[in-house]
Amino acid sequence: MSGKVWKRSVRAVCGLAIVLLLGVTAKAQVQWSTLFTAQDVRDDLGTAAGRQEALGFCRRMGISKVYLETFRDGYQADRTTLEQARDYFRHTGLRVDGCVATTDLGKPSTGWKIVACYTNLQNREHLAEIFKYTASLFNEIIIDDFFFTDCECSECAAAKGSMSWEQYRRKLMLDVSRNDVLAPARAVNPHVKIIIKFPQWYDNFQQRGYTPDEEAALFDRIWVGTETRDPSMAQWGHTQQYRGFFIYRWLHSIGGAKTGGGWFDPYGTDAALYMDQAWTTVLAGAPEVFLFHYGALTSPEFAAQADALEAAHQKLETLSKMVGGWQGIAAYKPVSSRPYDEPYIFDEIGMLGIPLLPTAKFPTGAPSAMFAEYALHDTNFVPELVQFLKAGKTAFLTAGLAHRLNLDPRLAAYSPLELPKGKLIEKIAAGPGKLVIFSDALPKLAFVDSDNRVEQMTPELRAALVELRREAGNFTAVSLDAPPRVAIYPMKGRAAVMNYTELPVACHIELGGMAGGRTQIFAEGGAHLGAGGETLVMPPHSLIVVE
Repeated sequence: MSGKVWKRSVRAVCGLAIVLLLGVTAKAQVQWSTLFTAQDVRDDLGTAAGRQEALGFCRRMGISKVYLETFRDGYQADRTTLEQARDYFRHTGLRVDGCVATTDLGKPSTGWKIVACYTNLQNREHLAEIFKYTASLFNEIIIDDFFFTDCECSECAAAKGSMSWEQYRRKLMLDVSRNDVLAPARAVNPHVKIIIKFPQWYDNFQQRGYTPDEEAALFDRIWVGTETRDPSMAQWGHTQQYRGFFIYRWLHSIGGAKTGGGWFDPYGTDAALYMDQAWTTVLAGAPEVFLFHYGALTSPEFAAQADALEAAHQKLETLSKMVGGWQGIAAYKPVSSRPYDEPYIFDEIGMLGIPLLPTAKFPTGAPSAMFAEYALHDTNFVPELVQFLKAGKTAFLTAGLAHRLNLDPRLAAYSPLELPKGKLIEKIAAGPGKLVIFSDALPKLAFVDSDNRVEQMTPELRAALVELRREAGNFTAVSLDAPPRVAIYPMKGRAAVMNYTELPVACHIELGGMAGGRTQIFAEGGAHLGAGGETLVMPPHSLIVVE
């Protein structure tokens, strides 16, 4: 890897500016919430002074809803303290609900130690008691994202029998959900609503027992982890900022109206990277922005992040009224599909300035679609692809998927599907449709290594990226000249453009097939339109919305 070193800066959250265009369709503004973990309840809400200080934080941050957690890391919060805090916050006009983090229940998993073995009967009985307790206090409960298992102990191996681990964990976690969460909670409080929060590492769901389609049907609502953190840090998986958008819209394609808030935290961020999460969560359309958690955000360690969010609060609310009607290339990821050799590839493609419209169902009605190795989970994928192409549509294929499809007799008319040696992009006529195959070297342009470096852009890579964007531009807004890590979010005649890099960027955008002549309706971080309304001038970590 080579290229320019990223320089951390919090300047991206300063000098925020916004220009509003009269006539923007009015929408309800986003709701803000935070969590008091069980330990926060114990340490910060046990006295009148502590509760008053917590209320001051909520007022400062524009928070109108709080969650009080009853259990985390083997500790159960005291009923009296919970009731006093609940009643105090409600009296001040805040909405108050409950939360459970299913960590350190008892017998641990053989994998992630804070996660439970759910084959173990005592763990399940303990879990049921926790939800009975919580339902006796609150009418809505959110489950933090440790509600999974990766255990391979002797109990689990015996119970699994001839099933695969994925099959067993899926069956097990659905059974635990029905019998040890929902049933005991509803027995105590028939009105209780239970929310399951899905973590941001969606490529690993199937390995750990998460099944978003079945769980979305089972639970009252779903929540989405939009945390992304520092993309250079291996500890956090080099997470791309676009993931917050992708996972929210993908889970929304599954949960629909049940899909609630976006949840992020300050870990692994500076103020600029923390705000990337906030802007992206709002751009994804989350009706509630959930800030994890009070104890962290009021600590000296994360004061800069909290201050940045407080300063940007009104701008985020304004932006929330503009988002909706997302457009882009349909990106197909079936539920429970594994990535093979292309982990989180759609996150990287989105960071190339190619807008995506995530979907868990084959995008039959879309004029174009992006397919990666995920698609192989769909046993009917090849016939669906053939019909897609016969309808005159364009299919973008990763090189990895094309390699796996090569010489499939059902695609004989379009073979071979391999990229020719030395080529980075190949266009193949497919009857009335078209196939566009592109090398995995292009998504890798968005990767940030542990030394804060990005891939050097060679003339060949630049030309291939421009060609891929030009093909995508037949269907959605693109920028042919933006560097990687500048993302575009088209929305019904307007588009948001976010510079996630550490460098200033000047680029152009083609919206609706036309270049130039844009009107700026929102800007933050110093972003603005240049003279003539053609050039987007974007400092690091800045955002602009044009139409």
